[in-house]
Amino acid sequence: MQRPLPDEALKIMMRGGRQGRSGRGVRMTNIQNFIVEPSTPELAICARWRANAFSVLQASFEQELRSMELFASDQSRGVALVAKADGEPVGTCLLVESEIEPNHDVSPWLAGLFVVPEHRRKGVGAALVRAIEDQARQRKFSRVYLYTTDAVGFYERLGWEVLDRTNWKGFDTALMCRDL
Repeated sequence: MQRPLPDEALKIMMRGGRQGRSGRGVRMTNIQNFIVEPSTPELAICARWRANAFSVLQASFEQELRSMELFASDQSRGVALVAKADGEPVGTCLLVESEIEPNHDVSPWLAGLFVVPEHRRKGVGAALVRAIEDQARQRKFSRVYLYTTDAVGFYERLGWEVLDRTNWKGFDTALMCRDL
């Protein structure tokens, strides 16, 4: 059974869908973030997304599923979240202790933000980032870090700032942080 996150701010109404013929109608989609629990269908969905989207993981679906099962079974050091739109999984994000082979010795990290293509640019990613920030606050962290190769503008709009530029795993990468 999944637990919705308790903070009402994490439940948001998203703009989406098609406009009516008049061009005025906007269908609202209910987005909720949930903590991913071990042995749930959502965990397998998130593992598949991660294995397919993040080549840097160099992991098969089966390897990522095992990794996610272990990660989800101990939430003392981090958490995996899944966003659902009208009950269907549409995105995921992690709060982790350490990034994969980081060039910077900092912690914790927002990692693995993924939103299915048809739900991008509708606020799902922003909702997941805010939910990860809330999870970090609940764990008494005052700052969170991330690496991004191509989403600096997205994170800056959410209040994150670039601390450094680095070559991480062969990619021109920004180290960003958000003070909580």
